[in-house]
Amino acid sequence: MHTYINRSVNKKLVMKIEKYFGVPLGGIGTGKINFYPDLTIDEITILNNWSNPLRRIRGFHVLTFLDGEPIFLQTNPGKNVETSPRYTFIKHMDMWVEFPIIRYSTPFAEIEVYSILRRNDIKNSSLPAIKFKIKGKGRFAISFPNIVGSKKSGRVNEAYKGKLNGVIMKNERALNSDPAYGEIFLGCEGCKVITNFAYYKPAKVGMTEDITYFYNLEEHDEKYIIKPYAREEIGGIIYKDVDEEQTFILSWFFNGRPHHYPYGHYYENFFKDSIDVAEYALKLEPELGIEEKVEWLKDALLNSLYILTSNTWLTKDGRLAVYEDPYISKLMNTIGSMTFDGLGFTLLELYRDLVISADNNFLNYVNNGEAPHDIGEESIEDPIYGASYPYWWTDLGSTLVLMLYRDYVFTSDKRILEKNYNRIKEIIDWLIRKDMDGDCIPDSKGGYDNSYDGTHMYGASSYVASMFLSTLTAFIRISEILDVKINDKYYRFLECGKKTFNSLWNGKYFILWKKNTEENRSCLNSQLLGQFWCDILGLPPITDNDKINTALRSIYELNFRASKYCLANAVKEDGSIDTSTGQLRSCWPRVTFAIAAHMILRGMVKEGIEVAEREWNTIKELNPFDQSSRIDAIEGKYVSMGISFLAKITQ
Repeated sequence: MHTYINRSVNKKLVMKIEKYFGVPLGGIGTGKINFYPDLTIDEITILNNWSNPLRRIRGFHVLTFLDGEPIFLQTNPGKNVETSPRYTFIKHMDMWVEFPIIRYSTPFAEIEVYSILRRNDIKNSSLPAIKFKIKGKGRFAISFPNIVGSKKSGRVNEAYKGKLNGVIMKNERALNSDPAYGEIFLGCEGCKVITNFAYYKPAKVGMTEDITYFYNLEEHDEKYIIKPYAREEIGGIIYKDVDEEQTFILSWFFNGRPHHYPYGHYYENFFKDSIDVAEYALKLEPELGIEEKVEWLKDALLNSLYILTSNTWLTKDGRLAVYEDPYISKLMNTIGSMTFDGLGFTLLELYRDLVISADNNFLNYVNNGEAPHDIGEESIEDPIYGASYPYWWTDLGSTLVLMLYRDYVFTSDKRILEKNYNRIKEIIDWLIRKDMDGDCIPDSKGGYDNSYDGTHMYGASSYVASMFLSTLTAFIRISEILDVKINDKYYRFLECGKKTFNSLWNGKYFILWKKNTEENRSCLNSQLLGQFWCDILGLPPITDNDKINTALRSIYELNFRASKYCLANAVKEDGSIDTSTGQLRSCWPRVTFAIAAHMILRGMVKEGIEVAEREWNTIKELNPFDQSSRIDAIEGKYVSMGISFLAKITQ
């Protein structure tokens, strides 16, 4: 038997979560904890376990008390408990998200749970901490499980009394090579603590949670340890009588050096343990400074930033890396088709130094002019050169050069160009050498040799051509900025390449690809992605303005109208979606948002907003906090790997 409590709740003017989505909170590179609409948690990766999240979490609760009886401020407090005890809990609560802040409205209190992300403040945005701000009156308690160490044996809880009071959770048997080597702290100012919360015990049927601790709150501040080879689960409890508002804090410090992540964390430069983190972070609040009056766009811009806490590394020496996805490919900082390069537009506004450092780091792995596809499989020192061996990828070098020029344009830091000029020229020369048929465009050989790595392209591809021509244009501009005289061949190659690109024009758009008499006449939505880079970076156009505007109109009329969910990657002349490959029948949201921005830049404001808003609404319906790189344009479902990035819409 359970007791339910139901009262009306307040409404908020932020994105309300109607489905059972988990919102990841944490700092940049610290790992995350997913919070759900019932105020439970799961999918924990704070243990250096990005690719193997801890699931089926028990022992986390937020409670208040009514006439001495504990009221669980969760609608499913027995989640993951085999045989639930008799909880008294609320029947309804609402959840709103304005990342990195989650707001829960309950009958007894308003609860904010949030990360500390601050614009252009890397130190304070990479804090391994989550804060709980409870607004209400009465006694409130929070419990959290000791999950330190990959094995239960050796877990120990200790009380701490100081600037903050709380419970420190450690594991005395964990080794430095254990990913879960470290500690967790749960506390607040003036809290009372319970260290001996041994919550998971046998019941008549299966296992149950022992909630008697909450019925008989009595401070226990002695050391409590799981004896060798015992299987019990333990956690800590803190509680306090609150008059109006109280902040509780959860912090962690995992400074081991496991084989898959020997790099350490950025926060190790500033703090010695989890208490040090908590005491420092107590008065800090998030401040991203993103102002946007259009509600859906603000939702999209803010809530897509979840990627900063869910799938990032930030090493002790300050290197940023982002998983393409943490479960399948595990590749870090993939570039091409607006993946890490697309994320960079937003991050330049928020964490400029991190982006410039990451972009420059790519150049360390340029191999005789060939740019890497990424910087490693769950590594930042083992790059992959195209993911379709033995074919080289013809869009990666273009992407890297444009990223570097973008960094210069956005920062006006000429040193970016001066430092990297020779490597940029090396990349350009490598791309030129990949033109073997004399049309002045790097050849597509059909071997999944660009970011469309599941689609055959041959000869001259409109996507590859537009990227290459914009890159060559950028190289010429860079040379002018640095007052470097370059060989006339680069100018000739640019003009020759433009003629080839224009030969793909069918009167309405640039067809997907053409080799001699063989061609694919589908309308590819990224056919002008290179021109998007030109427009946003102030470079001369790679073709006639009339063609650019007409092609964007065709993309709207064909690719947008072909799907009711998203901007289809490729659409045939008759308006039907090209289903020849899974990629072509899909939408890539990161590319969609770039195209929407391009439409807006080119005066198609209504259409661009329409494209972007529908794409976001589809993402919002599917799961905005675990976005996929692909949406099936016909079925409207996520496909395959688990992330995508919202390109910055610039007006």
